[in-house]
Amino acid sequence: MLAYGKVVHSSTNALMLITAAVIGLLITIVAYQYTIGTEQEHQQLVVAQAATEQRAQLQSSVNSTVEILDSIAKLVAHSDKISSQTFKSFTQPIFKRHAELFALHWIPRVSHNNRDQFERLLNAQGITKGISSLNTQLNSLVSASDREVYYPILYSEPYALNHSVIGLDAYSRRLNAEVIDQLLNGSAEFLSTAPFQLVQDEMDSMSVVFFRSVYDLSSSQEKPVLKGFIAALVKPQILLDKQIKADIGLAIKLEDVTSGSGVQIGVTNHQQSKLAGGSYMTEFMVLGRNWSLQIIGGEEATSGHSSASLILVFGFLFTLMLVVVLSRLMIAHRQVQLERDRAQSYLDTVDTIMLVLDREGCIKMINRKGCEVLGYNPIELMSKQWFSDSFMVDSREEQKRFDVLMSSALVDDNLFLSESKVCTRNGLMRLISWRNNRRFNGKGEVAGVLCSGSDITEQRHAELQDKLRSRAMEATLRGESLSYVLDLVLTGIERQYPGALCSILLLDKTGKHLLNCAGPSIPEGYKTAIHGVEIGDGVGSCGTAAFRRKRVVVEDIATHPYWSLFKDLALSHNLRSCWSEPIFGKKDQLKGTFAIYHEKPSLPSDEDLELITSMAAFISLLIEEFQMEETLLEMANTDGLTGLNNRRKLLESLKGEFVRAKRYDRSFSLCMLDLDYFKKINDQYGHDAGDQVLKAVSDCLVEELRESDIAGRIGGEEFALLLPDTTLSQAAEFSERLRGKVERLSVELRTGEQVTLTTSIGVAEYASAMTLSTDILRLADQRLYEAKGNGRNQVSMGA
Repeated sequence: MLAYGKVVHSSTNALMLITAAVIGLLITIVAYQYTIGTEQEHQQLVVAQAATEQRAQLQSSVNSTVEILDSIAKLVAHSDKISSQTFKSFTQPIFKRHAELFALHWIPRVSHNNRDQFERLLNAQGITKGISSLNTQLNSLVSASDREVYYPILYSEPYALNHSVIGLDAYSRRLNAEVIDQLLNGSAEFLSTAPFQLVQDEMDSMSVVFFRSVYDLSSSQEKPVLKGFIAALVKPQILLDKQIKADIGLAIKLEDVTSGSGVQIGVTNHQQSKLAGGSYMTEFMVLGRNWSLQIIGGEEATSGHSSASLILVFGFLFTLMLVVVLSRLMIAHRQVQLERDRAQSYLDTVDTIMLVLDREGCIKMINRKGCEVLGYNPIELMSKQWFSDSFMVDSREEQKRFDVLMSSALVDDNLFLSESKVCTRNGLMRLISWRNNRRFNGKGEVAGVLCSGSDITEQRHAELQDKLRSRAMEATLRGESLSYVLDLVLTGIERQYPGALCSILLLDKTGKHLLNCAGPSIPEGYKTAIHGVEIGDGVGSCGTAAFRRKRVVVEDIATHPYWSLFKDLALSHNLRSCWSEPIFGKKDQLKGTFAIYHEKPSLPSDEDLELITSMAAFISLLIEEFQMEETLLEMANTDGLTGLNNRRKLLESLKGEFVRAKRYDRSFSLCMLDLDYFKKINDQYGHDAGDQVLKAVSDCLVEELRESDIAGRIGGEEFALLLPDTTLSQAAEFSERLRGKVERLSVELRTGEQVTLTTSIGVAEYASAMTLSTDILRLADQRLYEAKGNGRNQVSMGA
């Protein structure tokens, strides 16, 4: 019996042990499977979210490239003839912010009839090969065969990397021809080529070209006339490298799937040999082509399997339920701590602001990047109310938005995108783009929010500067004045940088004085007082910058020695600091100064210095273009020998005065003046002496004219004088006085000989019966001939 009892007891103990072991094993297996399932689900969610974010960033980059193409296209569309310098100045700043751009091309439409003219234009730029085409068999450029229309590359930036393709007929490459044909059919405004390998590329990665049609907006034809295409050569691989860090355990693969089979465009983290996590694939359209984006999770994302392995090991070791439960609780608690530490360590490595808020909006966790942006350490931020005036510019509106996020009843509506103006510790304002995810507790209740933010302040500033440049160029093309265009530029800068008061002073023709040109927010009294100030060392910020030809930064006008003569003037208009940058044109020629004032003592940041440098260069370009136009206009309207108005300009002024007299019943007179026997002077002394006499007579005319009068050389020795608000008798009296002055004039030639001469003058007055401005011109000319026929050296005003 005892033996039997021991056997039963042993069997019972064995059964209990077996039962405990089986229960422990079942619990271990269930826990293991649950952990694996949870980790896989978590990994899949991480990968799906990463895919969504990467797709959004890719599409955003494409949209940015499209905006760049659109901005350049508008510049070309509004310009009769865009120069290579304008194209370079407009596109250079773009490459600093868009590393994915390998090249920007201007591809005009050239008919065969204009081929010789276009090739001469290429030759002027040093491109002697003319219009070329791609020989795919030899992989080389050959002279383009005759075609009805060519699409050659005229300008390409950066020029050093792309000069070899200048003159290449883009249509000669099959990939480009397919896209150009679609654009010509009007099926789209923007299109992309299939991916291809670029010959001159050392990165060994695929490229695509985005095309944008450009039509002549100044054409009066009913159907828009195609001027050509703006093309952007893009490296998608660079976009991927910018958007993902190599240590986050994710691999990205981007393919072009338009033709059915995928063509790899770019891949990131391809060196990872083990990819154990989940994967997610999404397709989207990019300018007429289908792209596929695949995200694959790596080993780092599956590290949670170690906890499942621990559960399995402890489940086999401990068969008793109590020990298993206690061990599981201890392991779970430890895992929570490890996951929390791991999360904090991970958040501190990413270059994104990560912020955890509770239901009341108090800060529960913030990473290193967030502390750097705000300028605080983590201890100072813990448990602080995020939606307060200390951190938010619009704290009340941000609090309302957060309350809506917390109270929304839609479980699947837990993703919100927003932008906030955040205050840093040193008082600066930063613009942050947020992606907010609600967090739930075990009961399914909203416990708080996880905020992922990116500092987009510089990005927005760059975008605004690009738009500002576009608006200025458009105003220039519309024919607006230089002051109007520069006021437009300065107003845009002041809106972008609140508190900045901008000013542009131009150097006068003597090169010694600064004149007001633009300053929309500078007090008028201050502008009037400094207008015409002479440059010199210690003459304020602008006078010193112009004299020294380098930047001058004055933090406090009240104490700086440069402002000793102008301190009271500046302070009376509440101007406390001034940073001045000299503006240089071609050949290092000083044009003026660009200054930024503030109403409190201020020093520029690195961002401010970059703004000053870039805007001074752009302002220089605008000034150069306007001054060139003024020079050309003066040449077109002025007689080269005498400096008086030429015949075309005088007739134009006569027509305008005739219209005013007709409309307002005003009087005016016209005098025709001819030098008597001028041919004898040319025959006796030579044409050089004749030119000297004509110049002396023109100077004599100018001395006698009023400010409102207009003098012009009609041709040869004949002059015309337009006298507004002058009657016939007044004009005759003036002409007689002028005749006498010419008669007394003695011109000393370069040979030392003295020449005297006389003049005959015909005078006519406007009459309401006249219908054309040429009527008074004929009448004055008729009376001139009467004066010459009656013996010369006299004034004729009719009967």
